[in-house]
Amino acid sequence: MVPSFFVGAILALVASRPTPAMAQTSYVSASPAANTTGAGTLSPILSPSFAGMGIEPTNLIAYTGQGGQRNELTYNLMMNLANMTGVPPHLRIGGNAGDRMIYQESYNGTNWSYNPSSVGVGNTGGKVDQYLFGPGYFASMDLLPSDTPITYGINLAYTGSDSAQLIVNQATAALDQVKNVNIVGFELGNEPDLWVQNGYRSQGWSVSNFGDEWAAAVQSVYNNVLAPRNKTSNFFEPPTTATTATSAGKPFRIANLVSTGVAVDNGIYVAGWNQHDYYYYVNVSGYTLTLDRLLDLSTTVKQFTEWAGQAQQALVTGKPYYLREMGSAGPTGLQGITNVFGNTLWSLNFFLYAATVQVSSVQMHMTSESYIAPWQPQNQAGFSAHVRTSYYAWAAVDQLIGGGCNTRVASVDLNNVPSAYENRVALYATYDGVNLDSLVMINTKLAYESSQSSAGNLVFSLSLRSLAGRTFHLSTLTAAGVDSTQNTTWNGISYEVSGNGLPTVVDSSDNTVKVGQDGSFSVTVRDSQAVVAHIDNKLGSANTIDRDACDALAKSIAEGQSASPTGTSSGTTSAPTFRSTQGFQNGARPAVGMSTLGPLLLATLTVAAAASIMPLVILLP
Repeated sequence: MVPSFFVGAILALVASRPTPAMAQTSYVSASPAANTTGAGTLSPILSPSFAGMGIEPTNLIAYTGQGGQRNELTYNLMMNLANMTGVPPHLRIGGNAGDRMIYQESYNGTNWSYNPSSVGVGNTGGKVDQYLFGPGYFASMDLLPSDTPITYGINLAYTGSDSAQLIVNQATAALDQVKNVNIVGFELGNEPDLWVQNGYRSQGWSVSNFGDEWAAAVQSVYNNVLAPRNKTSNFFEPPTTATTATSAGKPFRIANLVSTGVAVDNGIYVAGWNQHDYYYYVNVSGYTLTLDRLLDLSTTVKQFTEWAGQAQQALVTGKPYYLREMGSAGPTGLQGITNVFGNTLWSLNFFLYAATVQVSSVQMHMTSESYIAPWQPQNQAGFSAHVRTSYYAWAAVDQLIGGGCNTRVASVDLNNVPSAYENRVALYATYDGVNLDSLVMINTKLAYESSQSSAGNLVFSLSLRSLAGRTFHLSTLTAAGVDSTQNTTWNGISYEVSGNGLPTVVDSSDNTVKVGQDGSFSVTVRDSQAVVAHIDNKLGSANTIDRDACDALAKSIAEGQSASPTGTSSGTTSAPTFRSTQGFQNGARPAVGMSTLGPLLLATLTVAAAASIMPLVILLP
């Protein structure tokens, strides 16, 4: 039964949305392209599992459940997204803890435990053989929704005399012991750029040494594990770095990695390039994060400049670029910032922005105790398991992607942006094949719950002459304010009301706007809100899964090795080599359609990691 007070709160939110008479109204204009020909730089075709999550390996059981009892909240929330695109979100199960875990076939527990005989190296953050786990761990992984695509991290930091065999054992177990989910790729090692600081390697160890270690390991896994199972060699995602730009140089940039063992046999083992980032990191970034700063969208562009440049270097090699560990504030978020609606708006914008700079997949990192995760998977710290507001960003992105396996994204230039909205507004267009499908309007000007009645409105005055007479249907991502922790809705749906993550329709209205004969129309977006305008029908109402298109995408995009609609490649074709290993730009590239926004403050900063939290070298905005 739906709690009446919860429904009442959401209906009150819908009913109390401010009208223009209650607040100041401002205007911005744009002329989106009606088809891809005039759209400028487009994203790759987005995989159905593009917007994903990462789970710290020691926290996996909290999300999946164990002993045959699945975590219903996790299962329902992932299935909601699978129902929109045909595939659950791509999970990366990896992190700092992954380089501290040793697989033992004889281990009987369903979770991990501390290794009583640890002899490995490592500083106070943890040893490279700190944890033990066994087959029960993979049985728990199998409680996730069917065909969940997973990039799985294998311990490369451990260097004992049995290390080569342990790598093969772990890879074998990962492929053979999961029957329900889909292991589509391996990470070998986590953030090797920090191994010296972590005490995993001695001073003087270099990127060249990493390349040699990585090449030996992947060839062993291919020969002993992949080839006997008829899988192609491009099953690996190097280099899983925390950053590629430090005061000590940039040795882990892709342009440099192609001169190391990572490029063995001209890249046939590389499925795609895997790197990590956080917009902000607690006790590392040299400033105090506020909602105001987070929602200044220019700071995201500045912070991500190095990574955007890496995505361009990936394109030179012909391999996709994956951001497998990301978040607005690491390692576990900040109350009042990452658990409020402002982070939902930031997440929606980041997913779309990342796509426009050629990122092929994004995994937002989760731990069980994190305020940055889109849901809390279990009772903890006095709070029961619940959906966080940021989950709605995944729902919005996945409805935009849909099941056609042909969606691309482009940023749209804005004209006459009012000074009060500078760096607080974004417009994206999505294309279904060739033609315009949706317009995504994001307004991040801060409006708090306490000042809801005085929140401003920004009118997007749009021009699309070729669509004169057509109708756009509006879907809104909204909450009472930027500081709201609950009662978010997307497209008239709540994922909180049910109490178990299943969707509940709380507003069935279908708001529309018709394009005038001169091609003009306008959409009003309240401060701290986002609106999607979808052509001809309400977003999601006519969505179907196009298996043929998804199968074609699966064969053309190397996001794993299974010919399924996950954006993966066939396991029976030859692995692709690098397109090129020359012609890289030396510097990082500004975001598409946006200018470089001032000099970068570049710092090399390292955190001594706790048992399950990664250290980080971060580029500061």
